[in-house]
Amino acid sequence: MPNSMQILGYKPRICILLGMAYGARETAVPARALLEPTLLLTGRSAAVVYSQPAAELKRLADAGVIIKIARGYYAAVPIGKQGGAWLPSMEDLTAGLASAVYGPGRGALWGLSAARVHGAVPRAIAAGYALGPAQHRPVTLLARPGQVTFRKRDPERLDLDFLETELGPGRVTSVAQTILDLSSRAFDDEGDPRTEAVRHLMTSVDADELADLAVRVRGQAALHRARTLVAHAH
Repeated sequence: MPNSMQILGYKPRICILLGMAYGARETAVPARALLEPTLLLTGRSAAVVYSQPAAELKRLADAGVIIKIARGYYAAVPIGKQGGAWLPSMEDLTAGLASAVYGPGRGALWGLSAARVHGAVPRAIAAGYALGPAQHRPVTLLARPGQVTFRKRDPERLDLDFLETELGPGRVTSVAQTILDLSSRAFDDEGDPRTEAVRHLMTSVDADELADLAVRVRGQAALHRARTLVAHAH
């Protein structure tokens, strides 16, 4: 039976991230401490390697080998990025947290996060939207302003695409699925960020594919809202 990384179409790399001089000790992130196939690690994953994970994570952070992205969550800085001001995008952080919370291939970006990945939201947003098979408390970010919220949804029932990020592979709702998700409730007004996103996404989706998906996921009402929104724009 294929594992989650094979399902994602991702070939895991065995790597020890860049070792750095830190006093008399070499500082590096052992591959076994990572939540593969991502570059994320937690106290629990670090405990596989370290007897005192909290102290070791602080040491690695002080050395610039990892960054603390949220309480309990860290990201290993890629080779070639250390010593600079590397910081993953809001969407990459959200995808990484989704994988960390739910496991490889079981979490995904959705909503405005997915719309931004698909190029339908040009301005950066200080919120991340992730989904997965169980409810999870929101995670407030420390690396950048913002919060990631999680919604309980079965990823097996959704149309998802593969997503490559700076933190490793993830998943994101397809353009068609994102349209239906954003149109699942009435649009508030022209200031509603979903309005611009849906109009943009509707220009790039295959109409038949969208209609078929709407039937499959019982999103006919959402499809009607999206079509009405586009029609009223002309």
